Parts: sequence; C-alpha cells; structure tokens
Amino acid sequence: MALQDFLSSVTDLKAANRELSRNISEIAILHQQALSSTTRGQSNQLEHKVTQTQLLIQKLKGDIRRLEQDAVDSAAFANDTTKQIQIKAQKREFERQLRDYEKDEQSYRHKYQEQIARQYRIVNPDASPAEVQEAAETDWGNEGVFQTALKSNRGAQSSSVLQSVRARHNEIVEIEKTMNELAQIFIELNEIVVAQEAPVQHFEEQTEVVNTDLEGGNKELKQSIWHARNIRKLKWWILAVVLLIIIIVIAAVLGWCYTSGPCKTSNGNGGQKTKRSMSCALKL
Repeated sequence: MALQDFLSSVTDLKAANRELSRNISEIAILHQQALSSTTRGQSNQLEHKVTQTQLLIQKLKGDIRRLEQDAVDSAAFANDTTKQIQIKAQKREFERQLRDYEKDEQSYRHKYQEQIARQYRIVNPDASPAEVQEAAETDWGNEGVFQTALKSNRGAQSSSVLQSVRARHNEIVEIEKTMNELAQIFIELNEIVVAQEAPVQHFEEQTEVVNTDLEGGNKELKQSIWHARNIRKLKWWILAVVLLIIIIVIAAVLGWCYTSGPCKTSNGNGGQKTKRSMSCALKL
C-alpha cells in the first residue's frame, strides 16, 4: 500500500477510535439509566448501542490487522518503519478504549448484581445472606426458575419486582457476553503480534548480519589502509637510507682520494691540482 493511502487509512482509524470512545461513554450512561428504570425501552436503547459498538470494534480490529500487516511488509522489504510507528499508536489507543469498556462493564455487572440482591430482599425479607447471594447468581432467564419464584410470591408487587430482577439478570448476561468478546479480541490482537514476530525477527537478523559484515569490511579496509601507509613510509625511509649511504661513500672516496689516493699531488701548481682533482672525480 502506498504511504499516502496508508496514512489516509490511519486518519480513518483515528476517527473510528473517537467514535468508539463516545459509544463507550453513552453505554455507561444507558447502564446507569437502566439501573433506575423499569421500562423495556431503556433496555432496548442499551442493546442497540451495545450492538453498534460491537460492530465498530470488529471493524476497527480488522482494519488494524490489515494495516499492521502492511506495515510489517514495508519494514521487512523497504526498511521503512514510518507505517509501523503510525499503526502502533492507533493500536495502543484501540486497546486502551477496550480496557476502559471492559472496566465499565465489570463495574455495572457488579451494580446489577447488587440491585438483584436488594430486590430479592423485597420479596423475601427473611432470606438469609446465603440465599440472597444465591439469588444474585441465579439464572433468572430460565423460565422454570422464574415461574417458581412467581408462584412463591404471588403479590402484585412481588411480580413486578421479580420482572425487574429478571431484566437485571438479562443485562448481566449481555455484559458477560460483551466481556467474553473483548477477551477474545485481546487474544486476537496478541496473535497478530506473535504472527509478525517471525518476519520481523528475520528482518532484524538480516540487518544484524549486514551490520556485522559492514563492520568487518570497515575493519579490513582500515587495516589495508594502515598497511599501505606503512609500506609507503618504509619506501621513503629506504630511499633516504640509500641516499645517505651513497653520500657517505662518495665523501669517503673523495676523502681518501685527496689524502692518500691518486688525487693527492706534491706539486703546488694550483692548475695541475685542479686538473688532477677533476681527473680523480672523472675516474669515480
């Protein structure tokens, strides 16, 4: 995917994350309203918003997986981490939103259970704490359980309270369903990372090999340069020594020639001495 198209998709992800944040806030408000409402309409609004949010979460998860895979491919084949930086930021934001949603759902599940316990005490004021706890955890969606409770509490108020208890239980069931889905999404997001470790690790290994080869090549090059410089220096030193030896030899020969050799003359004639000196030099 071209970088411009990728960045455009990232912009869409940002907008979707903001929408998810708004939905989570609205669900929390609807949960609070459901706790104090006895109408079915309130529950319908809550169910509708939860369904919308679940669809949005699934879309976000799919988009993140697609873009994250493209980012890994770009990093492996083009050595470009720009895409990875962008998608990781949005993935972290998505995970943060999911954790907030999960925390809110846990909180309201607890509140619904507390309300069931209070309502059960209304129709069974003599119930023991153990019986109340059992009622809070009872499957009130089971028609047999519900009808048995109605038969034991035939008053109009009791019937209304038990209907409310059943409604609260249904909310808890939906919350548990949502929490299970969130847990599965976290697993799938983690699987994306695990699946990407192999190509990323291969890329990192190849990079390390290249760096090692470059370091070895640079070391050998430096050694070659050092040897070449030393050889040049040695050549100049040898040339200087040879020249010095030549100069010393010439000086020694001339000294011998003028002191005891053929260049020496007993004649005081300066012209003849000069000629003999030149003759001696020519002989050399």
